[in-house]
Amino acid sequence: MRVLVLSPNAAPDRLLSGLRDEGLVCDTTRDFEDLPSALALSGPYDLLVLDLACLDLAAHRAIRALRRSGSAHPVLVVCARVDASDEAAALHSGADDVLRHPLSFPVLHARIQALVRRASGYASARLVCGNVTLDQELHAVFVDGRRVPLTGREYDFLQVMMLHKGVLLTKERFLNGLYADSEETPDLKIVDVFVCKLRRKLAACGAAEMIRTVWGRGHVLFDPSPAAVAEARAAHRPEEAPAEPAPRGWERRAEAVRLSA
Repeated sequence: MRVLVLSPNAAPDRLLSGLRDEGLVCDTTRDFEDLPSALALSGPYDLLVLDLACLDLAAHRAIRALRRSGSAHPVLVVCARVDASDEAAALHSGADDVLRHPLSFPVLHARIQALVRRASGYASARLVCGNVTLDQELHAVFVDGRRVPLTGREYDFLQVMMLHKGVLLTKERFLNGLYADSEETPDLKIVDVFVCKLRRKLAACGAAEMIRTVWGRGHVLFDPSPAAVAEARAAHRPEEAPAEPAPRGWERRAEAVRLSA
């Protein structure tokens, strides 16, 4: 996920470090006035985090202005000092959640995932499309209960699609999310490679086709029909499914055992 952190007082080094350790891509801004342009021009972002010393009038005005502009970004407020009335006022202004320092970063990450899921129409950590389930808690993908052997990047790619089901995503959108923390951005053709590999691996495990390519524009995830799911299940041959990748070093140990036998 890609997050915009607004901290008007000081650089939120500990917060940024904790979020990045949890695998989130973070950008920063310091001025409430710059918030609309940052969201519009530097994104797309999955979530906005306001890192504040206290919930003052400027923060409430910024949140209300964001909602009046039509922004549906989930807003998480993190405060050093906050009382019950301030917390209620922030939620009434349009914030989705309010947390206090000090933070537990695994809990913060779980809350962020929950906010983004709900904004995308999902109620739990299990994202479902057809007979494919992506479990954010297990960080795994299943087809009718069978685990699909995906790499980390392939999992992230599919997660982006499932969190934006029904939305046409451009190749630039994928790269901005998956490689925003990398010094070098790969060629746009890498998106076609990911789509090809995902289609092959999902189909080999019995999944119905659920990724549609709009040539020249991007890709969109859609819910396959019940008939398409039934047809994919009937055509599934377990012996053709890709094997789970062997643990690192396993091949070398297996070869040593074979030679010593």
